[in-house]
Amino acid sequence: MNKLTETVLYGLPKDASERYEEVLLLTNATPETIERVKVLATRDGFHSFRTAEIDLSAPPDFTKMVR
Repeated sequence: MNKLTETVLYGLPKDASERYEEVLLLTNATPETIERVKVLATRDGFHSFRTAEIDLSAPPDFTKMVR
């Protein structure tokens, strides 16, 4: 089975400091679009950006989230 992944970009809005407050800013991200969105989001007060690779070929394991 081919591995299907998606790169996403998260950021914290102004005055937010906890990871649970992250906002999804971009899906289907490429290095170019990530940098462009970071610049625009920074102007709006976003900070602490994080990218993640999501494996869409496997079902999510929610047991890791509740530990």
